[in-house]
Order: sequence, then C-alpha cells, then structure tokens
Amino acid sequence: MNQAELIPISAFSKMAEITRQTLIYYDRIGLFKPALVDDNGYRYYHLNQLDAIGVIGILKEQGMSLQHIHAHLEQRNPERTLELLRKQEEMIQSQLAKLERTRQMIGIQMENLELSIGIDITKMQVIWQPDIPLLKSAYMRVTKQDFAEKLWMDFQQRLQREQAPIGYPGGVIVEQQDLQNRNGDMMSYMFSRMQTHTETQHYMPAGYYLVSYMRADYGDTDKIYPRIFEHIEQQGYEISGHAYEEYVQDEISVQNPDEYLVRVLIQIKKPASSSL
Repeated sequence: MNQAELIPISAFSKMAEITRQTLIYYDRIGLFKPALVDDNGYRYYHLNQLDAIGVIGILKEQGMSLQHIHAHLEQRNPERTLELLRKQEEMIQSQLAKLERTRQMIGIQMENLELSIGIDITKMQVIWQPDIPLLKSAYMRVTKQDFAEKLWMDFQQRLQREQAPIGYPGGVIVEQQDLQNRNGDMMSYMFSRMQTHTETQHYMPAGYYLVSYMRADYGDTDKIYPRIFEHIEQQGYEISGHAYEEYVQDEISVQNPDEYLVRVLIQIKKPASSSL
C-alpha cells in the first residue's frame, strides 16, 4: 500500500460527501473499513475507496438495507455485482417513470387551473383541437349516480400499470348514442389524458368540440346537459362523437364540493358558420 495515497478521515469524508460519524459507524459494523488505523486509533482511507463508498451510498439511496449491502460486499464478484446493478437499474427506471407521470399530472392540473380561473361558465364555445392520447377503462355503461366500484378499480389498476400516481386527473365519457337521445346521465368509460406504455392507446379524436363549464359535485354533471342540448339545437350543431367530462377545479383547489368546476367537451361536426 502506498502510504502517500492515504488520507485522513476528515478529508475523506469531505471528498466522499459523507459524515465522519457515518464512516466511523460503517467501520464498527464491518461494512466499510479504513485502509489503515494508526496506533492512536486515527483512521486513514485510500483514494481507491471512494468508488466503494460511492456505490454504498447509491445502494442505500435505492432502499437497500446496510445488512444486504454488507452481505453483497462480503460475497462480491463481477457476476454478482452485474446482477445487483441490473436490478438497481430496473428500480431506477421504474422511479423515473413514476416521476415523469407525476410531472405530467402536475402539468395537467396547472393547465386546467390556468384555463379555468376567471372562466365565464354561462358561455359555451366551439373549438378545434388535435387528437389527444388517452388511457381508457374497460367498457361499463352505468349511470353517474350508480358509479360502479368495479369500473373504478379497473381504471385504477390500469393507472398503476402505467406508473401513474394516486390522484392522476381523469374523467368520464358519455357515448354519442346517449347524447343523441338527450341522455347525459349515462357514462361508459373513465379516461385520463395520457400517452400509454403498457395499456392500449386510445385517443380523443381530432375535430370540433362544443365546450361547456358548470359547477357541480362528483356525479351531478347530468345537470349540465339540458342546457347543452338546448344550445346544440338552437345553434343547429350536429353531434358527431362522444362527450368527455373532466374536473378542472376539484378537491385540490376548491374547498366546497358544490363549487367543483367540470368541463364538458362534445364532439360536433364543423359548424357551417365556423371560421376555426
């Protein structure tokens, strides 16, 4: 051992970004020992040990116990280390996927709030939008008041498989046939705006949509549809697709459930007078 490459514990702790107390504790439990302990009991470390302490820190951050790290170091060889690193890479990839979904969730909530603050809920408008990727639940046609737990659980499992965090924004779909029968109380799917990785990719198709807003608690959105149907009839619009309901202000931003703000987008054929 080249004595010139030994450095005292204080300097090593700074280089390794780890406290002296932690290094002393690792030494006591046999996890990570200094290269030399002098007659006065002072610990010295070799520069090469920076690699080992760095790996210990990474494994610890990924949730591996000190006991398991110790066991690996005691039995380490290239094959075991490769297997361990592969497992750690899988864990990191999973964590990154969850972080990305969380970022998407925050982005959707921010966009909804920015668009909805100060909105005039008495007015409706027609917009054109490109197709939007969706994650959809299984098909289950039920009334909104009789919202099925089975449908909810199915959708939550799909969200979990997509690494989406709890509370990821979602909505419900009212089918075209129900809209044409002036029935806004039935729903057939749950959905979230999402580019899927494991589940089948669906889309809210590109086209023209009539957009309407209303303040209502969960399950009470059927109250908005008579006004929508009346507006469609007055304007001579023709329904050409489904309705997509989303809460743009909910429990996260509003204290009173009766003040939750829902947005309904109904796909229609291009209005004759539209300049969009």
